[in-house]
Amino acid sequence: MSHLKERSDKNCLNCGSKVAGRYCQFCGQENVEVKESIWHLIMHFIEDLTHFDGKLWKTLKLLLLKPASLTKYYMDGKRATYLHPIRMYLFVSAVFLLVIFSGGPKSPGEIKKEVNAKLATQVSKQKLDSAIKEADNFKLQIGTDTFNYKSIESYEAAQNKLPVTKKDSWFEQKIAMRQIYLSQKYKGDKFEIGKALIEQFQHYFSRILYISLPIFAFFVWVLYRRNKEHFFVDHLIFSIHIYCAFYIILFAVKIIDNVYEFFMHKPFVILDALVAFVLFFYLYKSLRNHFHQSRAKTILKFIILSTLTLCLMTGLMLFFFLLSLFNI
Repeated sequence: MSHLKERSDKNCLNCGSKVAGRYCQFCGQENVEVKESIWHLIMHFIEDLTHFDGKLWKTLKLLLLKPASLTKYYMDGKRATYLHPIRMYLFVSAVFLLVIFSGGPKSPGEIKKEVNAKLATQVSKQKLDSAIKEADNFKLQIGTDTFNYKSIESYEAAQNKLPVTKKDSWFEQKIAMRQIYLSQKYKGDKFEIGKALIEQFQHYFSRILYISLPIFAFFVWVLYRRNKEHFFVDHLIFSIHIYCAFYIILFAVKIIDNVYEFFMHKPFVILDALVAFVLFFYLYKSLRNHFHQSRAKTILKFIILSTLTLCLMTGLMLFFFLLSLFNI
């Protein structure tokens, strides 16, 4: 509630309805004087920010520490205290994608500069030579023989000379001609081709997440379709909370890994190895807490759901990788 003076008139300035109290019972707007001072404007912003943060932290605490509890509270109608699932998903996924894709692939020259800078930290000469060698060899290998053709026409002419049994398939020809085109466009610089491909794929990555979410919810619905207490929308809310928890965990790991690497000059290998276990355990606990089935049934369905999701994500990533290849 703001500290502005309440209007003496009882007509809502937003919808025109008659207001019985301080707030309009139809649209929810506060019936106060519309002229605000700078101080009131600043205070209103601070109050909204504090309110959002309070709601956010309560939601995140429940989401991460008590898997599936947030979904239960939402389905039970306890919604005012916590963020709406859709709003939380949009916010969390935006922050996640921003952090995960901060910074692009580095050129061999940039990698060499970083390696040389590590001399100050007394990196052994053997490791230095190995890193520089890796920098020189950092290229995207998307074809070998294909790059030997000077043009698409020469490739097509070579294909026409081959017997039918030895010709490339339709799909192989499309890939080969695209590789030749990219080789001409980027003047044979495989690193630049790889960099452009990665950048284009990053643009599509959010679509992979958005598309996979309802399909993941469908998988959950199929596995628990005998449970008549939950409709598909309930499984969708459950899936949104799972995705949000995964984003937050990966976000935290990314931040910790970056800080560790900044000070220690090496990746946090132990943390990176544990993150997969944490994600799988969280999914298992969520299924167990939400559907209240036996441990054996939950483990079986967890394995099936994980396998289906892995196949789904592999298929989507392959599709959008090819889409990126044909759009750079």
